[in-house]
Order: sequence, then structure tokens, then C-alpha cells
Amino acid sequence: MKLAKNFLLIACVFGLANESVEVQAQEKTVPQILHTFEQGKMNAEQTYLEMRKVYEDGAIHKCITPLHIFSHKYKSEISESVLLEQRKIDQHRKSAQASFTSHSGKFVFTYETTGSNAVPSADNNSNGVPDFVEWAATAADSSYKLLVEIQGYTDPIPADSTYDISFEDMGFYGFVEPDNSAPSGTIMVIENDFVGFPDNDDPDGTQRGALRVTIAHEFKHAVQFVQNNFNGEADNWAEMDATLMEEVVYDNVNDYYNYLGGSGDIFGSPGVTVIPGSYEDVTWALYFHEKIGSDFWVNAWDRIETSNSTLDMLDAVEQELTSRGLDFTESLLELYTWHFVSGTYNNSTFGFNESLFYPTPSVQRTETQVTDQFSADINLGRFASYMLNVKPPANETGDVSVLIDTESANLSMAVVGLFNDGTVAFEYAESESGFIVVNEGWKWADIERVGAIVLNENRTLSQSFKIKVSNTFPTSIPIDDEKPVTTEIKQNYPNPFNPSTTIPVSVSEFQKVEVDIYDITGRLVQSVFNGNLGTGNYNLPVNLENLASGVYMYRLKTNDKVQIKRMTLLK
Repeated sequence: MKLAKNFLLIACVFGLANESVEVQAQEKTVPQILHTFEQGKMNAEQTYLEMRKVYEDGAIHKCITPLHIFSHKYKSEISESVLLEQRKIDQHRKSAQASFTSHSGKFVFTYETTGSNAVPSADNNSNGVPDFVEWAATAADSSYKLLVEIQGYTDPIPADSTYDISFEDMGFYGFVEPDNSAPSGTIMVIENDFVGFPDNDDPDGTQRGALRVTIAHEFKHAVQFVQNNFNGEADNWAEMDATLMEEVVYDNVNDYYNYLGGSGDIFGSPGVTVIPGSYEDVTWALYFHEKIGSDFWVNAWDRIETSNSTLDMLDAVEQELTSRGLDFTESLLELYTWHFVSGTYNNSTFGFNESLFYPTPSVQRTETQVTDQFSADINLGRFASYMLNVKPPANETGDVSVLIDTESANLSMAVVGLFNDGTVAFEYAESESGFIVVNEGWKWADIERVGAIVLNENRTLSQSFKIKVSNTFPTSIPIDDEKPVTTEIKQNYPNPFNPSTTIPVSVSEFQKVEVDIYDITGRLVQSVFNGNLGTGNYNLPVNLENLASGVYMYRLKTNDKVQIKRMTLLK
């Protein structure tokens, strides 16, 4: 795998670098425009026209579906003459000269062979259909099969109907727009040749790679439309979600690398809010896909669909985490820590699968000395992170401690230690002596680098804190010889029980741990824990109130061990 070129594009949905700044003519982005609209400083028609100016600036844009989402949501507030002008601009796609149906019979492609919107004419198999169109058809069928038939996303194509896709010379990758005449409610339009677009890693070439991921991206927009009709708060996250599908369907293309590390994402500016997620925030969504599984986002979007679009995206994420026995705050802290352990800070045992190819994070602060002094007040924006990078001197002594001093209940912290021997450890902070502290007895002499990640969970307001890196804060953990030397589960207590019991687990080193309960036939009846645990002894609570009396088995699974014990439920 090669690292795609860092090709700077003007984003169609860039994150807000500074939400307090008014929209300036020379630096308007779509989120800035939408934020101004949400503040009541522009009406819907003004907002729509400002968004159009962004997309018509002559730059290459990833996707302009957000423009069509906005016009769909606020069409009653935008004059008919303005919307008619947009329809006239789009009208030339109706003059396509030929059509082709994909192998599955679900997608119909209309295309032109002459003129400015013509697709490339190469036809290597001499069947009369341009290769470019056949590539698009294969990509559409592949996207449908993986997302709908395998992963279980809602099918946007009604039975006995087809989905319409056409091509235009646009200067952006593509878009989906609502169309009342289409069986699915939307149609898709794709760039006609992708000439001059950014490089990607597709082994069949940049042109085909761009076509593949665009089909996957835009098809997910079609799925979103049938799930929430482009309504509610979740539609603001549509670009992040659609870009995730590029990686899900075509993992080896990596076109999304081109949008990481700018001023609007976690790598380039951790202090920028991820609300709402755009395509440069794809790794925020990718964490849940890689850490928890491909069904995470299927279920989260099902929750949004079931709620009739009243459920906010972050609430859907929190509900899905809770349903799996995972903590929302801890998951977010690990998510941001994965972003820290990327680029030159990457470690093969912790973080994203492709962290080596991601940007090194632009941390807010780097320390090369352990000063043991609190910083001045730090203001952290809404739903954002603060990353402190500590590179200690070789002769540093004492134990590693990181503390934050704050009166905010919305702030939390985790610390990742990258050790000289190549190992990694990750710990959540706990309240101690009036501070929020990570203090695990690590020795500075063993440390290559420490990353401290502070999270502000408040979705609307900034929060303040002070931070200190110490080598003198007294350790709060048992001495080393009291740490578990092996990872194991022990007999539950009480046993027999009704209906609650506790499963003790000892963990010798930071690792992924799964604890599940099965009935006597081997059927999974409850997932007790699924996540990372640091060194220590844990008591996992279990309640089998809804199960019948009998013998059950509980299993510990790690990367290198499986251990099973029995328990008895007596009612």
C-alpha cells in the first residue's frame, strides 16, 4: 500500500475552525454558512445561494449532496425562481445518448458519447459499452451487495424497479438529489471522467479508484434518504457517513487520505468540534467500524430511522454503545487516542488499522521537560479534544502522572504511553485528590512518548481546565508484585446465584478482553464486556434475571487465550 498524495482540495463540508468568527467572503465554507443560518443570521434562500457560490468556485469538491439536502429540507422557504434556475443548470443531463443496465439489473446508467459530458470512449472488450460505464455498473452492484445484502442497510431501491445514475463534467466527484419521479426518491450523478482528480491507491489506477469510491459514497446517500428523508439532525452527518462507506466497500482505494490533516479535522486541529461530521471526519466514524464491528453503524442508523429522524446522531451513537455494554465517554476517549497514535506516533498494537498512513496529529502542546507545574487555564471548545504530547528527556526519573484541574463535569481524560521497548499502554483517568489523574506507576525512564487526551463532551459550550505532567505525584496503584501476573477469569461469586453475580477478571497487561455468557447448548445469551482493559483486577457485574434456572458457561477471550468456567442460576 502506498500513501496517496496530500492533494489539497477545498472541502464542500469543512469543519468549523473557529465557530465564533463571522462568515467572511474570502473564506466561506459550507459548515460556516450553515452555522450562520442556524444562528438565524441568514434566511434559507440566502443560505442556499451562498452554498451554491462555494460549489461553483471552480475548485474540485468531494460531493455537493449537502446542497440538494438543504434545498429539499427548505424548499418552501426558497423562491421557485431560484430553484428553477438550479433545475435549468441540471437539465442537460436529460439529453443522454445511451443507457446500460448493470449485471444485477438494479442500476440503469445513462451516458453521452460526444460533447462535454461524454464518458471516456475506451471499449477494450468491444461490446459497444464504454469501459468507464461498465466499471461504474460493477461498482454500483458491489456497493449494493455489501451495504444492503451483506451488512443490512435499508434498501433504497423498491422491488421491481431500478436506480438511475448519469454522468456529467462537473468538477466534483458526484451527488445525489431528491427526484419525485424516481422510484427510490433520488437519482445519482457522477463525474464523467475524473481527469485531473487527486491520486488514490487503487491498483487499477486513480480514475477507476475515484469512480469506485464515488459510487459507494453516493449510494450511501441514497440509503440515507430512504432512512430519514434527509430530515432531522442526522442528515448533517451525511458526508462523514457516506465517506466511511468508501473505506467499507473499497478498502484499498484510500481516496479519503486526501482529506485528512487539514484545519477542519481531528488530525489537523483536534480542538475543532466534530459536530456535525463531514468527510474529513471519516476517521471519527471509522473508529466504531474497526473497534466494534461493521454492524455498529447499521444499528445506529436503524435507530435514527425508527425514531422518524428525531434522534440526533450522537444520541444514536450513545444508545448503540450502551446497548453493547460500552461506556460513551470511554469510547470517545479511546477514539481520540487512536487519532493521537497515528502517523509517526503509530503503534502496530493500538489504534487504526492504517494509522501508519495517517497524518501525525497536530497536537495543541508538546512538552520536552517534565515541569511538575500546572499550565495556565486552557479553553477547550464544544465536543472537541485537547492533545498533549510529552517527549521526556532520556534522564527523566520518577513515575509518570498526568493531572487536570477543572470544575467541569464535562471533561475527562485518557493517557497513552508509548514505551521504549515498543509496547503501548492506555489508561482512563480517575478522580483522585481533587484532580482527574492518570497515575499507573509507569516509569519515565521507560517511556518514549506520552499522549494525554482531554475530551469536552459538552455539545454546545467550551470548558476550561489546567493540565500538569508530573514525576512526583504519589502512585495510587499497588506495588508491582501485587499486579496480576496472568490474565484469567476466576469463579463467579456468589455461586449459585439469583439473579445477580460477579465475575472477577485479572488482566496482566493492556489488551482486548471479551467476556460472554453461554447456555449449556453453546448459545450466546449475554455479552458482559467487550473492550480494552489495562493491568488490574476487575469485578464484572452480571444479571440473568430474564433467563431460566440452570447451568451456564462464561468465557474469557483475549488475543492469545480462551478460558471457560461454569456458573449456576437458581431461581
